[in-house]
Order: sequence, then C-alpha cells, then structure tokens
Amino acid sequence: MARGFELACQNSDLDCICNPGWGNCGVGWREHLAPSLRQNLFRIAVLTVLAVAVVAAALAPAAASDRGAVFWDVIMQQRAQSQDNPFSTLVGEPRQPRNKRFAGAVERYVLASDDRAFLFEDRGGEARIQFLCGPEDPRLDCSVDPQGGAAEIYLLRATRAPRGDVVYRNANDEALLRIASYGGATVFWPGDPRGRAASKSFGDNHSLELLYTDYETAARRARLATAMLSAKTGAPIVFELGPPPRAEGANVAVLADAVVMAAKGLNIVSRDPTGARVIASRVKRVVFSPRPGPSVRLHEATLAIGYQQDLGLAGRPASADIARYLEETL
Repeated sequence: MARGFELACQNSDLDCICNPGWGNCGVGWREHLAPSLRQNLFRIAVLTVLAVAVVAAALAPAAASDRGAVFWDVIMQQRAQSQDNPFSTLVGEPRQPRNKRFAGAVERYVLASDDRAFLFEDRGGEARIQFLCGPEDPRLDCSVDPQGGAAEIYLLRATRAPRGDVVYRNANDEALLRIASYGGATVFWPGDPRGRAASKSFGDNHSLELLYTDYETAARRARLATAMLSAKTGAPIVFELGPPPRAEGANVAVLADAVVMAAKGLNIVSRDPTGARVIASRVKRVVFSPRPGPSVRLHEATLAIGYQQDLGLAGRPASADIARYLEETL
C-alpha cells in the first residue's frame, strides 16, 4: 500500500489498476480512487448545486412579479366585465349587456300600439332621435313643409336609471326614450305624456343629419310658418329670412331647420288660449341671421333667431330651447 498503486495491465486497459500486494488485476479504477479525490469531487458537486440554487433564487422574484401582474390583470378584467352582469361569473364568460349598441348605428323602432315609427342613433357622447311623420300627422313640423321631411331631430343625452336602464333626455331634461337592460324600449311621443312600448323594426334608415336644403325650400317653410302661426294666434307673425346667399345652390339646411324650430317653439307656447294671446301681442316678426352659435333673443316685438351653418344640428336652437325662452321671457 505504501508504494501506491501500480499499473499491471499489459493490454493498456485504463480501467484496470492492480496492487501488487493484492495479487489481482481487472478491478475497476473507480472503486480504488484515493479518498481525497472523492472528497474533492463531492465538494465540486455541492458547490455546483449551491450555484444553481443562487441563480434560481435571483430569477424567481422577477418571474413571480410577472406572474402576479398577469394574474391581477386577468382578475381586474373579469371584474370589469362582470359589472354588467354580477351573476355572469357563475355561468362562464360574461355576456355583453343587451342595451349596448354600436355608436353611429341608426335603429328603427315601431310602436306596439300603432304603426308610428321613429329613428334612434346613439353616437356615444350624444344620441339623436327623430319621430317620423305619418299620413295626416298633426304635428307642425310635419305640415310646415309637405314637400320634404322637416321632422325635428332631437339631440339627447343619456342618463342612468334603476335596473341598468338608460334614459335619453332632451335639452329641457324631458325623457323621450328609455332603453331597458334587456333591450326593450319605451318612447314618449311628442304631445303624448304616456310612455309607449316600441320594438325594433327594419326599413330605409337614413343618417340623422340635416339634409341638403336650398334657399327656396327655406323660403317656402317661412311662408307656411307665417300663415300657420298667424292663423293660430289671430295676429300676423311674419317670418323673415334675410337675403339669399350669394353662391347659387348653397346649402342652407341649418337656416331651413331653424325656421321649423322657431315655428314649433311658438306653437308650443300658443297651445293654450293664454299663451296664444301673449304671443299675438308680443311677437310680430321672427328674423333669422347668421351668428357665432345658436341664439334666441326677443327685442321689442322681434324674435331674433341666430344660427351657424357649419355646426349642423348644433348650429340652431331646438324647439324646446325657443319655447322655454319664450315662457321665461314673456
């Protein structure tokens, strides 16, 4: 043993190490390694395991943070989606609310009680509704221009209601339409205080914008409004448009619609005999002029209506605005 190991293999078998004192050969060399060498190999293995553990521990927080962020993102998305239906998480993927609609899509509704119809358009920030004129419709905006559609297009704002319903109101905070969370509709038709059930229908739905209108159409509406309001109040009320635009065939849709709004506002106030007498005594002329934005002003016996052509529907006062101004001023 003191002399150490000797190679006794004549065939250069490296796996054979012999000890002369043992008198044998062919025992595997791995079984006769020196204890010090085995200890060194054990230390190397331990250090390797420790190094791997240190690297894994250093990478674990970042991975855990990423997994945690993803986990909470998923939780918050599911929570936001489940607000529309608190029971949706019990039955799988949350469903979209029934009253959610695509912005800018014009929808046609028909009343359940008769064949009256209206168009509704939800533009996200605002909504619009138009009560379509029917045969022998008594509304002034349906008779002031028999040759063209003059039914008022109302600008609405959405307000939340109980049970997830949405109520759309006009400038006077009057409810015109209620959409239930399950998709049903209740409409408040002009002149009818009772809500009427309505359902979606199909038809030729046009965009709720003011269509091209020439000056002659606006002048025709002014003449008819003069005749109708004068007959109703029993006193002459003249609608004056001012000079026509210089450009031939220019679009005066906002001016033409302002004529209808003014006539309709005066008609609202003149519905009862007292209002009709006040209008007959205080308003003699209705004049229209371009202004930086819509406006209404009564000076002496002249009702001045300001409009701005490039603003579209927002460029003229609504009939409710004019009626409210007259009721507060007269």
